[in-house]
Amino acid sequence: MKGIVPVGDGKVEIRNFEIPEPGENQVLIDIKSIGICGSDIHTFRMTWDQIGERQNLIMGHEAGGIVCKTGKCVKSVKVGDRVCIYHYIGCGKCAYCHEGVFGWCENKRAYGWGMHGVMSEFILAEEKYCCPFPEELPFEDATFMACSAGTGYAALKKLDDFASDGYIAVVGLGPIGIVASMLARAKGWKTVAFDISKKRVDFAVKHGINAFCPDKDKPLVKQIKDRMSGKQPVRIFDTSGHPEGLADAIDIAGNGAHLAVIGRGRRKYKMSDRMDISELVVKQITFRGSWVFTLPEYYELLEFMLANRLSFSSIVTGRYVFNDAQKAFEVASDINNAGKTVFIKD
Repeated sequence: MKGIVPVGDGKVEIRNFEIPEPGENQVLIDIKSIGICGSDIHTFRMTWDQIGERQNLIMGHEAGGIVCKTGKCVKSVKVGDRVCIYHYIGCGKCAYCHEGVFGWCENKRAYGWGMHGVMSEFILAEEKYCCPFPEELPFEDATFMACSAGTGYAALKKLDDFASDGYIAVVGLGPIGIVASMLARAKGWKTVAFDISKKRVDFAVKHGINAFCPDKDKPLVKQIKDRMSGKQPVRIFDTSGHPEGLADAIDIAGNGAHLAVIGRGRRKYKMSDRMDISELVVKQITFRGSWVFTLPEYYELLEFMLANRLSFSSIVTGRYVFNDAQKAFEVASDINNAGKTVFIKD
């Protein structure tokens, strides 16, 4: 089978691998759609030495496909089932694993980290990480639900449980910002989103999102208030992954605001010189970090999407086959790229 591996300095290679055989509790999945995540782009930009432990590993963790072979002890899925692959693999013994919070397991692995990823024609998965994926949704939605949509959904949940005026401000309009804005709209929230990239803003507006590109010559707070009936947001989601985006989020926050932040992973977060921590204190802002999503939240998201007839396939802006992997990554890594880049397989 073909697999895509990083080789450093903005290069990827397509290599041939043996098709694996499933163990007792494993299934083999015929991959149909694979997404390029922001973390894959970080890897793409690294040097060979920086890639480190992921050298020679197949990339990727966003995928959906069809079960084509099962191990002898597999009971909950069968050949022909459509599945979305949950990308963290826990030890299965700790308290976090029993709660479905595999991202906190101290001995976790993930596709593309410590094991081959999903940017291949076939992938092995443990039975319990094969999430049902219905016929009503295209496989491209599985690439969102395996990471960006799940991450956005989990973060928005953290903003559910307090009184609000119905508004939400979304900082950053990359794929997660776009998806989160669509999810918030489906929740009935009045969304105002912004990004410094005009191309990303134009793309968001095209998809019905109330978005704008800030005018550098005017206070951002005033620009937000003009779009929120004179109010400052008390519900904010920073998807930018950038110190200046976080500084903007704190700047525009109203008194008693709740702020959910994603996007940095384990990399050191250097604070912007503009960020004044005293604002967190004086405004009594509740700061909520949000780290991917749990396995139970996948099922919640699936029900939410079906109930609201929601799909993200319209924000796929690039569809490529494996042989065009280098071009696909170059397009996905463009700072002005607004939508999602995916690999497709018949």
